Amino acid sequence: MKELYTDLAVVGGGPAGVCAALEAARLGLEVVLIQNRPVLGGNSSSEIRVWTRGAVGAGNLFSEEMGVLGALKMRNLYTNPDGNPLFWDDVLLDAVTSQPGLTLLLNTDVTEVEVQDRRLLWVQGSQQASERTWRVRAKMFIDATGDGSVGARAGVPYWIGEHLFRKDAAPEPTALLGSSILYYVKKEDHPVAFVPPSYAYSLEDVEAPLGRGGRIVSETQSGSDCWWFEYGGLRNTIADAQDIAFELRRIVMGIWNYIKNSGRFNAACYTLEWVGSLPGKRESRRMDIAYLLSQEDVLRHTDFADGGFYGGWYMDFHPAEGIGSDEDNCTQIPVNVYAVPLRCLYHADFPNLLFAGRNIGTRREAFVSTRVMNTCGLSGQAAAALAWGCLRWGKSPAALAPEEVERIRQTLLREDMFLPGLSNQDPEDLARDAAVTASSRYQPEEGPAAGWFSLEQGGFVACPCPDEPRGRFLVRADAPATLQAVWHCCPLPSRLCPGQSAGEQSWQLTAGENWLDALFPSQAQGQYGMLVFDPAPGVSLALAERRAPGILCGRADTPEYRDPLFLPGKNSFYAPENVVDGCSRVWRQPHLWCSAPEAAPWLELRWDTPRTFDTILLYLDPELSMEIPSSRTDHWEDHHKFAARKGMPPQLMRDVSVQALTENGWRTVARCTGNWRRLLELSAGEAVTATALRLVCEKTWGDERAHLFEVRVYRQHR
Repeated sequence: MKELYTDLAVVGGGPAGVCAALEAARLGLEVVLIQNRPVLGGNSSSEIRVWTRGAVGAGNLFSEEMGVLGALKMRNLYTNPDGNPLFWDDVLLDAVTSQPGLTLLLNTDVTEVEVQDRRLLWVQGSQQASERTWRVRAKMFIDATGDGSVGARAGVPYWIGEHLFRKDAAPEPTALLGSSILYYVKKEDHPVAFVPPSYAYSLEDVEAPLGRGGRIVSETQSGSDCWWFEYGGLRNTIADAQDIAFELRRIVMGIWNYIKNSGRFNAACYTLEWVGSLPGKRESRRMDIAYLLSQEDVLRHTDFADGGFYGGWYMDFHPAEGIGSDEDNCTQIPVNVYAVPLRCLYHADFPNLLFAGRNIGTRREAFVSTRVMNTCGLSGQAAAALAWGCLRWGKSPAALAPEEVERIRQTLLREDMFLPGLSNQDPEDLARDAAVTASSRYQPEEGPAAGWFSLEQGGFVACPCPDEPRGRFLVRADAPATLQAVWHCCPLPSRLCPGQSAGEQSWQLTAGENWLDALFPSQAQGQYGMLVFDPAPGVSLALAERRAPGILCGRADTPEYRDPLFLPGKNSFYAPENVVDGCSRVWRQPHLWCSAPEAAPWLELRWDTPRTFDTILLYLDPELSMEIPSSRTDHWEDHHKFAARKGMPPQLMRDVSVQALTENGWRTVARCTGNWRRLLELSAGEAVTATALRLVCEKTWGDERAHLFEVRVYRQHR
């Protein structure tokens, strides 16, 4: 047996566990990450290939998950733009193995734990092939196993479906979300025969559920298109895992046989390129811990004093009968972005055990939203920051004082976690008391339309309310018509949940082009206004040549967003001082500086007296209304409502330099080329004492302007 001693042991190598381990190590803890499989990524790994999705995938604008998970996704976008799941594995492995202070144990299945006075002392597991047994002793533990295996073995009570269980209790039958096995298809240049195995579902068995609840098949469906090949919701998804996996393989082979040999598809040249050997599991245990997030919290956006991360995926219900159900294959209720408290990550009676991923504390109606991988990844980062705080102050999570919880939240905010409504109050951030100027500031200008967006099926414009609560926009009408719209107000817009209704507005159009006034309602002050247009045949909305950050148009039924020619009234949307207003993302306002189109735009921080620093943090703009999934196939069905990125975000800074005004004049103290990160950390290499700091955007990935949400300046090495 080999023993390891560490600050934090993270069990489970899915997005939650990987993000927890990376965050904890970034915060200075010694970490051991234990994974029971040969690759990292959980359901997103190349073994299972479910793509990561979250708030943006469910219609929320400007809400793509960043932080530790965002850094992984941005790296994947840069190195793996085609979304190959094999390379996603390596993005995760590279990040984990290159992180100082982090030890990785792959193929290690934890089967034993030791608990004394409800404190976890160690976890122990066997490592496949090496014939080693590892015992990991730690001060704190995070259970990111998905199944809550460590917590259950330690005696933490848990929920399965609607039933609560305690240690050694016999599970009761319950209805859960089923599991799925995916496959990838490939088209050859010659016919490929398929002879089904004897265990495959018959053609008759496959045909029976088709057409019920929207269940359709095609020869081109691939990857996550196969999510509805579901089974196991009426079984024990842990104890019966092997039986469920084999039944799913029977289903998959039967469906492919139906596609190839029923004569109903143009499938002669198609073959299976890959079939999953492991099911993607949706549901098992949820721990019964300090606070259970409820449906009301999700729908009403409860403001938690200990909010530690956020969700935004649909409340996404699947029938337990899976492929055999007569019901719709899923019911998706859209929600706005909502906060999840740190109390969902621990049980007060188990002081050194935290939870992350789909096993956190939720009521089932909330679980069907929080279970998706982007949210799980954020929960891992939050759990790591919570563990860091507990070890820093020598307390259990339940014993933390309010000011200590707030310090953890501020730490998460610095590490690029979006916490709705929370602003930077870090006393160590030297940028907060700097005066800010810039080379220029962008202002949307009236001009000819760069294109037109049809309002035949309706549409929306989302714009934060300007200081002068009005805007102007251009439409074109084929004939005289009446254009009608409803105003909605919300802190963060969603194409599916536009917010509180705030009155109507209508316009009489003449044939041709019409400049119209949009009058923001009083309720929109300090919020986003969403102007939702009724269907207007023959009417089109003008599009702008350049994007106005934070202003978008589109339709509820598609994730394809455009840039309207919408001129807000007097505003400070893109003012230089926004970079020190405490917000690093869109929330009620854009909160960013955007320069005018120019060569090498710059932004300057200046202090009354010299400041000493060595680290500059830049929170950049990666286009937060577009998804960055872990992987994807070349083809995907329209029902996913997914829009693929085409290369790196053009507004992301690529080459950046930092100059400091010292007693010897201006000098360059840091520079980065080929940047792909949203949170860019620049190190001066040594302490610099200066009265001013100038950031120069030498090059972006395509835009002529610089985009920057926030600047922070620190003295980290003393």
